[in-house]
Amino acid sequence: MRVVIGSVLAAVLSAPLAFAQAPPATQPAPATRSSPGTWNGLSDRLRIDAGYFGLTAQTTLKFNGGDVDFEKDLGVSKNVNTFWIDGIWRVGRRHQVELAFTRTHRDRADFTLGRDFTWGGETYHAGLSATTSIGTKILGGYYRFAAYRNDRFEIGPTIGVGHLDVSARVQATGTASGPGGSQNRTLDESKSSGAITGAIGGYTYGWLTRRLVARADFLYIKVSPGNKTQSVTDWRLGADYYFFRNAGLGVQYKYNKYRETFDALSTSLGGNLVYKGFQVFLSFLF
Repeated sequence: MRVVIGSVLAAVLSAPLAFAQAPPATQPAPATRSSPGTWNGLSDRLRIDAGYFGLTAQTTLKFNGGDVDFEKDLGVSKNVNTFWIDGIWRVGRRHQVELAFTRTHRDRADFTLGRDFTWGGETYHAGLSATTSIGTKILGGYYRFAAYRNDRFEIGPTIGVGHLDVSARVQATGTASGPGGSQNRTLDESKSSGAITGAIGGYTYGWLTRRLVARADFLYIKVSPGNKTQSVTDWRLGADYYFFRNAGLGVQYKYNKYRETFDALSTSLGGNLVYKGFQVFLSFLF
């Protein structure tokens, strides 16, 4: 009996001590600290790149006539300032969507024509003084899928669709010689057009250091709907360095070529537009 009573007393006396040492059954586990979205702590949810910088242009258009080289035939400067903005949103671990807008505009006044050419069904003779304006607006949307992705590298296919607006105006005044002798002439022909564009290709990027990332994109397509042929070539190679957690500086070489040709009897505006060169821009992470 004394052994049993001693055992019961020992159990009763030790129970409060054991209860104090054990955590309550209902006590919640300590919260774990959330990890950053990327290995280097920089956000990859939303990136916005923006700039107003120059590119080199090559423009050959046709409007109810032969090809007209706007840089050579009309004296338009090949250097073009472009305003552009890109927004890239990561909607999932392997999925990104991008919306991009680019605008260009160039003017040239009082350029003496060096050769005859036809524009808008009118013949512009050598010796006339021409004033020219040309502008473009390019809106594009893109979807990217990461076929392979880890913390520092990503690569996969891209598909894009967009809209290209082109407007061109050529005015000319002066005296032109013809079969009936010299006569004063005033010409003013303008045309604008809009076209749906699309392209497929691929992209890749890789973090070289915690703040430096290299990027590359390539898109191409060629289609022949109806009486016209369209092609798009779009690629760029660049790098961004983030001096701050949410802001950095980027540099890239960019090449865009748009080509739209029609049959010989068409009066639509078509031709080649090429923009290429180096750009420096601001990059923001959110």
